[in-house]
Amino acid sequence: MGEESISFIQSYANKDFDVMKRATIPISLPIEEVKKIDDMRAKLGYRSRNEVIRESIRRFIEEVGEMKIIKLRDVPREKAKREILDYLRKKEIAYPSDISDELRLDYGLVADIIRELWEEKKVEDVK
Repeated sequence: MGEESISFIQSYANKDFDVMKRATIPISLPIEEVKKIDDMRAKLGYRSRNEVIRESIRRFIEEVGEMKIIKLRDVPREKAKREILDYLRKKEIAYPSDISDELRLDYGLVADIIRELWEEKKVEDVK
């Protein structure tokens, strides 16, 4: 493995001209993706491919950094149904996604059980 090369550049966004460390990372991309980057660069007015790639990476890091990872529990359906009913008794309004997150149950299972509870008239749709 080769060593990363580190370069220092001036940050003109800051009046104090803080030195910002940057790593140069060579990458290879399929030609079709490079063509798409060039098209986006031209359409959006970016000065270079690097600027497009840096912006894309920054957005990806922000998006992934905000993701919440939940370890789901493996719960029998009837137990999940009881837990959902208990949860709903404590809340005036609840979205299936909130139930899934807070009880750590699979979203599909929660949606199925909510539909079943609705058919049994144990829950109602909020309008």
